[in-house]
Parts: sequence; structure tokens; C-alpha cells
Amino acid sequence: MNSTQIMQISWHGLGSFSIKGKVGQSEVSLVSDPYDTSVGLRFPRTLASAVVVQTSNSPEANNVEAVHGEDSPKPFVISHAGEFEVRGIFVTGISAPKKDGGDHTIYRIYLEGISIALLGSIDRDLTDKEVSKLGSIDILILPIGGGSVLNKEMASDVVSQVEPRLVIPSYYEIEGLKTKLAGVESFCKDLGCPREDSTKLKITKSSLPDEDVNVVVLARS
Repeated sequence: MNSTQIMQISWHGLGSFSIKGKVGQSEVSLVSDPYDTSVGLRFPRTLASAVVVQTSNSPEANNVEAVHGEDSPKPFVISHAGEFEVRGIFVTGISAPKKDGGDHTIYRIYLEGISIALLGSIDRDLTDKEVSKLGSIDILILPIGGGSVLNKEMASDVVSQVEPRLVIPSYYEIEGLKTKLAGVESFCKDLGCPREDSTKLKITKSSLPDEDVNVVVLARS
């Protein structure tokens, strides 16, 4: 794996992200949790990807028809536990029900030598079994806004459980969103880690932080 290859991560609101990288000479991308406009946000109309991962069957995550295929008419959709490989992206789905027992799946995504944990709309600490299945994680994407997802204190606890090198918050207050969520500022202050604000994260394996956990706050795109 060429460590100089650059992975790009963009945020579309709630738990929806685009993760782009290269496998060999081909660019490939994954989109998480495309949401319905009923949440108060307009989902991008031009997103194309090889893979869509869906953490729950809710309006915040189940608008898979909104994403076009990257190398075929439709992307490959993953919505449950299991191990998958699509165009060089390795995805492990791990069943992680919500506190009320509702179906929910978290994911380990491996691309370009970088491991990403995507926790969707989780609302509780992870179990030891879930942490073990995630394994060693470079980038942790987790909700922090409270209500039906983790609040800042719970999110900080999950960061301690997973011990990533980078943290990207999701599910926090932005203009237009109908659900009331806390802002990102208090989470960053509570975590007390170096923070970077960006419209898009561009990262290589070799540029990941070595010691302190860093937080990257992405602007919605």
C-alpha cells in the first residue's frame, strides 16, 4: 500500500459521510447513512459511490436511492452485520442494537491502510465484544449531540473505549435540522484534544497523529 495516497472524508450532515480513496489506480468511494429530506436537510443530489453503508432503517439513514452507482447503476448496499469486500473496500458490519433494542449496525471500514469506525446513531457505550470486533481504529466517527444519540460525556467515554488517533463528530446541531441536538463546541471542549476545522479531511496513513487524539470538525458539504 502506498502510504502517500490520500483519503478524503466529507460530511453531509447527521451520520452521512463520503469516504474516498484509491485502490490500485482506481478511485473508489463509500457513502454512509443517506438521509431523507424529512429531517430538514437537503441531501446532495449528485453523490455517487461503489458502496452505501446503512446503520439503521430510519429517515436519518435509509435514503439509499439518493446515491448513484460509481461503476454500476446502483451502489452495493450494506445494512446488516457481516464481512464484505467491494472494489477493494473492506467493510465489517457489527450488530449494535440501540438501548431500546432497535436494530442498529456499526461498521469497521478499511481502505488505503486506514481503519475507520463508523458508529451511526449509537446511543450507549460499546460492549467489550463490539470494541473487540472493531479492532485497532485510526479514525472514529461518532455522534455527540445527545437526545436519541450519544451526548458529549458518553461520546468521550466511547473515545476512551476505542482509542482512535482521529475523532470526527457527527449528529450535532446545524442550521435547518429538525431534531434538536447539542452543538459541537462543548464536545470538543469536554474532550480537550487538539482540534482542526475543515471542509474536507485529507489524510494519509503516515500523517495520522502519533500520540494525542485529534478532533476534526467538518463543515457540511
